[in-house]
Amino acid sequence: MAKVGGARQGAGHPKGSLKKKHVDMLASKSESGQTSVEYMLSIMRDENADAKDRAWAAEKAAPYIHARPARLANRIEIELPDTSAIDGIKDAMETITKAVSAGEVAPSEAQGIVTILEAQRKAIETGEILERLQALEVAFSK
Repeated sequence: MAKVGGARQGAGHPKGSLKKKHVDMLASKSESGQTSVEYMLSIMRDENADAKDRAWAAEKAAPYIHARPARLANRIEIELPDTSAIDGIKDAMETITKAVSAGEVAPSEAQGIVTILEAQRKAIETGEILERLQALEVAFSK
């Protein structure tokens, strides 16, 4: 039975292709000799231009020329209990909650620590489940 409605396979513009409007705009810019960014760069480089105009051009052209720097991660130092057992992870979660409520650690920073503790908890639980399963297999094989 034929598919009715919805998107069809291969319909529409190919991914990454420009629409006619954008192609025409780029063509007119290249015919005139300067793109918007090139115009801003020419103002920025003109030593006779007003300093405010040069600063404006530099500010507006910068996102097109330079990538935004990556955000630096904050290093957090917080004393956590031993997390090799479930009880230790529970105590560590409580310590993190207190640190957040006291304003010592930002909630977003605490979330990163909690994610690590959650992975540790899952690893411990998986190990315990495997041990139980092996014990059951030994008990039933007798």
